[in-house]
Amino acid sequence: MAKPIRFTPKNSDSGWRINIPAKISETGKRQQLFFRTQKLALAAADDLKKKVEIFGVQTRAIAPTLAEQATAAAALLKPYGIGLLEAARLIAAMRERETASRTLSEAAAVWLASCEGLRPRTIVNYKITADRLEKALGDRLLATITAEELQAVIAPIGRAGAAVMAEIRNAKAFWRYSARKGWCQVETFGGIESPKASRDGQEIAILTPAECEILLRTAETHFPQAVPLFALQLFAGIRVEEITRMEAGHVTADGIDLPASVTKKGRRRHITPSKTLAAWLEKYPFAPCSNWRETSAACRRIAGWDVVSVILKERLRVKTMEPLAEPTLGRWPQNALRHSHASYAVASGVPLESLLFEFGHAGSPTLLRQHYVGRASKKQALEFFTIAPEGVEIPTMEAVA
Repeated sequence: MAKPIRFTPKNSDSGWRINIPAKISETGKRQQLFFRTQKLALAAADDLKKKVEIFGVQTRAIAPTLAEQATAAAALLKPYGIGLLEAARLIAAMRERETASRTLSEAAAVWLASCEGLRPRTIVNYKITADRLEKALGDRLLATITAEELQAVIAPIGRAGAAVMAEIRNAKAFWRYSARKGWCQVETFGGIESPKASRDGQEIAILTPAECEILLRTAETHFPQAVPLFALQLFAGIRVEEITRMEAGHVTADGIDLPASVTKKGRRRHITPSKTLAAWLEKYPFAPCSNWRETSAACRRIAGWDVVSVILKERLRVKTMEPLAEPTLGRWPQNALRHSHASYAVASGVPLESLLFEFGHAGSPTLLRQHYVGRASKKQALEFFTIAPEGVEIPTMEAVA
C-alpha cells in the first residue's frame, strides 16, 4: 500500500520547509517550499493535504498562467451558466463525434449503396441531391457541417417550389441515415427551413426562344434521338411522363394521338402539329427513347444548364469526352418546355379553349389564363415558332398559322 503523503513542515536554516513529492509536483520533479513562520507552513500543508484528498496523487500545483486562463474562461462561460468542467466535457464530446464522423463524400457513397432495391427514379433523385452536397461540402466531416451550410446548398434564399422541397426530403433521408450511423447529429437538420410559398414563387418559368434553340441544336449535334422528344414537348406541350409512355405509332401524318394509357389524366386527346412541329418530326421521326430522363439531362447539361447527368459523369470518368465548362444558364426550370409552349402559343393567338384540350385540362381555362397570358410577346412567339431544324426554314406566316 502506498505510503501517505504527510507534508510535515521541518525547520531549516532557510525557514520552515515542506517537501513536495515528484508525483504531485507542478514540474514533475521533487520540490521544496519554504515559509517564514511555522504557522504559514502548517496552513500550506493543510491546503496541500486537502487537494490530495480531493484530486488524488495526480494533483499538481496550478501554474500562474493556467490559473489566469481558467479565470478568463470562467468569466466567458458565466453568462451561459456553464462551468469549466462542463465546458471541457462538451468539447471532449464534440471531438469524440468528429473522430467518429465521416466526410460527406464517404457517407454519401455508403448511403447510396444502401439504397439498392429502391425505385430507380428514387435512386436517381438521391444521386442528384448527393452530387449537389458533395460539390459544396464533399471533404467536410458531417459532424462539423452546420444547418446554415446545408440550407445554402439545398434550399438557398430565393429558391422555391416542388423541386426544392424534393431536394430537402432527399437530403433529410441522407442525414437521418448518417445520424443512425453515428456520423452526425440528427438535430442539425432540424435547422433547415423550407422555402415559404409566395406569389412570386408560384410564377411559372419559361425558356427564351434563344434558349429553346440552344437546346434543340445541342440535341441535333450530340443526341439526335432526343430531338423529336424535345420538339413534342416544346411545340405540342406534351408532359414528360407522357413522352416516356408514347410509342412510334402515336405520331402519324394525321397528327398526334395520345390514348388514355399514355395521358396523365387518363383521357384520350388528339393534337394537330403546327408547321414548326411538323418540320421537326419530318426530319427527326419520333421513336421512344429507352433512357429518356438521363439522355435529356445530358443534353441540357451540355447546352449549359445546371443539371446532373449520369451519362456525362461516366463519359468524363472514362475520359471519352472533354470536361465541360461551368453551367451558364442556371437551374433547369420545372416543366420549362410545357410552360414555354403554352406561353408562346397564347402569345401567337392560339385560343385558350384550344390549348385547354391539347394540354389535357378539364373545366375552365382560368388557370391557363392566370399562368400564360402575358408571359411572352408576339415578337417572341414569332421567334419561337420559326425555330427549325438545321437546313430548314419556316416562313413567319406559316409559323403562326
